[in-house]
Amino acid sequence: MITRMLEMLGLFMGYRKELNHEAFFFLKLNEWMLRQANASWDNPYNFNFINGSIKNEMVRVLYLHLKGLRRLEYLGFKKFLNYKDIRDLDFPWGWKDPRNTFTIDMWKEIFPDAKILHIYRNPIDVAESLRKREMEIQKEFKRNWKKTVKKLLLVGKVGYQSSVRVQNIYEGIKLWQEYIDKAFSLNDEFKRNILHIRYETFLENPEENFKYILEFIDLYADKSAILTLANNIHSDRKFAFAKKGDLIEVYNQTKDKSVMKELNYHNII
Repeated sequence: MITRMLEMLGLFMGYRKELNHEAFFFLKLNEWMLRQANASWDNPYNFNFINGSIKNEMVRVLYLHLKGLRRLEYLGFKKFLNYKDIRDLDFPWGWKDPRNTFTIDMWKEIFPDAKILHIYRNPIDVAESLRKREMEIQKEFKRNWKKTVKKLLLVGKVGYQSSVRVQNIYEGIKLWQEYIDKAFSLNDEFKRNILHIRYETFLENPEENFKYILEFIDLYADKSAILTLANNIHSDRKFAFAKKGDLIEVYNQTKDKSVMKELNYHNII
């Protein structure tokens, strides 16, 4: 939601993006880096142990891709012709991908002045969203199983699931904490170049938070444009889990964790 609104205010976030507005170009590079450590978006732990040699090799590969043909996927045809290297972009741009949380050390080597906007949400809604998405992926697989079999015969592989782990909501909560812990650990390294925004706080006062975010990323937008977008935000998306009894029970089992208290999620209900 916030990403789409920033795009409407003039921030370029990529030409080709998936449904969650994550640019395929950077998403694929992040996935490649995670695989080098036998890690993945839903099991990122191993990536904490990459050494300097692996890091240097990853950075070398990233440099090649930023000026390679695949930059077309991010830039689109017109910008591809005008910019021979993504590092040369002279307009406001960025990309969204939670995987950056773990791969950020590589990107910082390339973009030392990059700014990180970290939007975080309560773990119950995050874990439930991941679980529902995984269930939908499985349903889609079953609905199109004939096409999937053909793909298996032609290509030799199929994507049956995105993540086995997040089918379990408690594992989704553990995964949320892995990302939260890592994101907040970046404060000392990035100092003024990292901004943490609580999703629920944003919903309570979108206009002021928009101004705060825009100031942080050095993006100008007139007041009327900000107000128009802010007026279209519905605060009822805040703490969606509180309307479902089974999720309230999950929350009651989770709310006393130290991270919940630190982020002021311990007294929602």
